Amino acid sequence: MKQSMIEVNRLEHSPLNARRTTSKAASEEMKASLLAHGLMQNLVVTDAGDGNYQVIAGGRRLAALRQLQQEGKLPDNYAVACQIVTDEHALERSLAENTVRLAMHPADEFEAFAKLIDGGQTVEQIAERFGVTAKHVQQRLKLGKAAPELLDAYRAEQITLDDLMAFTITDDHAKQLQVFAAMENWHGASDIREMLTGEMAEASSKLARFVGLDAYHAAGGVSRADLFGDRLYLENPDLLHQLAAEKLNGVRQALEAEGWNWVEASPDINWDVMHGCGRIYPKPLEVPQELIDLKTQAETELEDIRQSLEETESDTLIDALEEAEAKLAGIEEKLESFVAYDREQMRCAGCYVSIGHDGEISLAKGLVRREGINPLAAGVDPRPARPKGMPESLKRDLESYRLQATRVEIARNRLLALDLLAFTAARSVLTGNQPAGLDVIVRSPRLSDSVENDQTAAGDALEAIRQGLPLAWLHQPTEGEQFQAFISMSDKDKLDLLAYGVAASLKPQLSTGHEMTAYEVALALTDASMAAHWRPTRGNYLGRITRDQLLALGRELLGDQWAQARSRDKKGELADALERAFADPGKLACTPQQRDRLKSWLPEGMAFDGGESPEPMAEADGRQAA
Repeated sequence: MKQSMIEVNRLEHSPLNARRTTSKAASEEMKASLLAHGLMQNLVVTDAGDGNYQVIAGGRRLAALRQLQQEGKLPDNYAVACQIVTDEHALERSLAENTVRLAMHPADEFEAFAKLIDGGQTVEQIAERFGVTAKHVQQRLKLGKAAPELLDAYRAEQITLDDLMAFTITDDHAKQLQVFAAMENWHGASDIREMLTGEMAEASSKLARFVGLDAYHAAGGVSRADLFGDRLYLENPDLLHQLAAEKLNGVRQALEAEGWNWVEASPDINWDVMHGCGRIYPKPLEVPQELIDLKTQAETELEDIRQSLEETESDTLIDALEEAEAKLAGIEEKLESFVAYDREQMRCAGCYVSIGHDGEISLAKGLVRREGINPLAAGVDPRPARPKGMPESLKRDLESYRLQATRVEIARNRLLALDLLAFTAARSVLTGNQPAGLDVIVRSPRLSDSVENDQTAAGDALEAIRQGLPLAWLHQPTEGEQFQAFISMSDKDKLDLLAYGVAASLKPQLSTGHEMTAYEVALALTDASMAAHWRPTRGNYLGRITRDQLLALGRELLGDQWAQARSRDKKGELADALERAFADPGKLACTPQQRDRLKSWLPEGMAFDGGESPEPMAEADGRQAA
C-alpha cells in the first residue's frame, strides 16, 4: 500500500465500494465539513490502469468534493490524499471502513456543540461549518446544556432521548434534577413535561389568546418555546392573569358607560350568575331610506348577474357575482346595527362578560335578575362546565380518551351514525345559508399527543373495526370507478363504512352537563359505558391531579376511614393505592357499594349520559320558547 496526492477529476466511484446509500442531508453535512475542516481522512483507491483510480472507501467524500467543484468552491485541479490498495483487498477494506467504526454517542455531540458556543462561535457559524440547520444546532445546544447528571443517565440508558428532550423545557438544573428524583415510575416524556410546566400557561390557552403574546411580553412576561415540540409556554402565569383581569375590567367599564345597571366580568362563565336571569332584547330603530334603497339596488344587481350567468358563464361574471354578494352582505350588516336597547329597561338589566375558549370576549347583554323588572326564568344549569382545578393538558387527554370510546360506539351503531350524518346535513342546509348543493366536509380530528402514543383498549377496538371494513372498492384506479364499485355493495357494507366515517369525524370534548347536544344524546342512546373503555391509572389521571384531590377522591369512593388511614401518604403513594383499587376492585376489602363505585366512577364530563335538557325559557310576553 502506498499514499499519493491524486486530483479529484481522476477519481471515480468503485463498484467494490460497500456503501450504496447516502442521504441528501448527510451529503450536505460532508460538504460543509470539507470546506470548514478539509479532508480529515484519506480516500482508499485502486488503480484502474488508465491513469484513473476507483474509490473503494470514501465515496461520500468523493461525491461531496465533486459537488463543491461544480459549485465553484474548489478548483478543477484540486488534489486529495489517497491510499492505494490492490483489488484483492478492496472489498474487505471498504466493508471494514464502513462497519468497524463506532459513531460518537449523541450526548458527546451535544456537549461538543455546547463547547463550541462557549468558545465564541455562533449558532449560524456552527450550522454552516457542519452543514446542518440552525434549529438542529439549537436543539443540540439545548440538550448539551441539560444537567450533567441527566446526560450521564442518558449515556447509561436510564432515560431515553425523548425523556432528555422533555427535561430541556427548563434551563433550571435544580428543577430538572428535582423532577428526575421524583419520578418513581417512568411514564415517558409527557409526564416530565407536565411536571416541569405544570405551573406555566400555554400560549394556546384562552387567557394567552385573550391577552395576546405581544402585550404579555411588553409587560415583562417571559415565554419559553419547546424546541422539540410545537408548544410555547408562558413562565409568568400570575402576570398573565393580572393582564387578563385588567383587560376584562376595561370591557366592564365600557359597558357600564353604556348605561347598564350592573356588569359582572370573569375569565370563566359562572352559571350561578346566569341562572335565574331573564333577558331583554334590542328593539329595531328607524332605518334610513337611503340604506333601504341601497339594499334594493344591490339585490337587483345580484339577480341580474345570476341571470346572465345562466346564459353565459365567464370569469368576469363570476368575479362580478362575488363582488355583488360581498356588497349586499355589507349592507345587511349595516342594517343589523339599527337596533338598540331601551334606556329604561337597561336601568334594570345588566351584562355578563367572560372569555371564550377561542380567547375572544363572550358577552351576554340584557340579563335581568330576579329582583329586576319583569324577571324571566332562564332555565340554565348552574353547574360549572368542567371540573374545577383540572389542568388543561389533562382535560385534553380526557377528551381524547372519551373520543376513542365515542368513535367505537358510534362505529358499532350504524343507524345512529346515519341519523347523525343526516341531522348534520339537514341542519346545515336549513339554517346555515349554504349555496345550492350539499357541502359536507368530513375530517378526522387528532387526539392529544400523549393519548395518540398510548395503546388503549378503545384504540385497539377501533383499529379492529377498521380492519374489518370492506375496502376493495378503494383499489379502483379512478374516483368514478371507485364510486361505481361502492354503489354495488350491500347496504350493510355501506352503513358500516358510513358509521366508521362518522365516528372518525367526531371531535374530542367532555360533556358540559348543561347542554343536551345531538352528539351527547347519540352517545347516551348507544347504551354503552365509558367505564368499560377507560379506567383511571397513575399515568392517565391519578398522577396528574393534586394530593388533596386524590385524598378527596379516595374519601368519596372508599369512605372517611380509608382517607384517615392514608392522610399522611405522599401523592405517589395515594396514586398507587387508588390505581390498584380501580384496576381490581374485587381484591379490595370494601363494601359492595364501594366496589360498584370503583367500577363505574369517571371524572366529570366523561360519562355517556347525554347531558340534561334545559328548561324552556319564558318570553317577556309569557309565551314559552321552543
